[in-house]
Amino acid sequence: MASLFEPVVRFMIEKGFYSFLFPWIITSAILYGLLRKSKIFGESAAVNGAISISVAFLIMGFPLIAQFNLALPFSTFFVQATVFFLILVVGLLFASLFYPDLTKFLMEKFTRRTTLGILIILGIAIFITSGLVGVFTFSVTAPPEPGKPSPPLDFTILAGGVIIFMVLIIVAGSIVMGGEQ
Repeated sequence: MASLFEPVVRFMIEKGFYSFLFPWIITSAILYGLLRKSKIFGESAAVNGAISISVAFLIMGFPLIAQFNLALPFSTFFVQATVFFLILVVGLLFASLFYPDLTKFLMEKFTRRTTLGILIILGIAIFITSGLVGVFTFSVTAPPEPGKPSPPLDFTILAGGVIIFMVLIIVAGSIVMGGEQ
């Protein structure tokens, strides 16, 4: 027997936990946190909870309708994000040995635009390498029907998305810099 958890994980996979329930829970929790933080619908926990659960059902309807499995991209994304976070925490622990006032040093570094750009690029890299970009391009890049040729749209869509994102970042940066002067 390899592990005590193997039968439990197999049972959860068979029941669809990783293809529907886990992504639904994550989506609902993130939406609830965003609604509580933004206070768009007030401070009522019941209202924010009901809205986040409803929207999570609507969002998670897409993989069910499109027959797209989110289990592998989500698991890869969370593993990569966790590894990145652990590396960051260990780096901060080691940095605290060399900088006596680490919080002041970090406050200076995080006020620069380059730090924000680096973190955004790392987020995009994790998003692309985990396969979650395929969630948004699935309807365009679905497997072609047998016998019909299909152009390679993955690279075109990805390049277009990166270009649009960079343009948005440049525009947002110019707005912020224009407001500071």
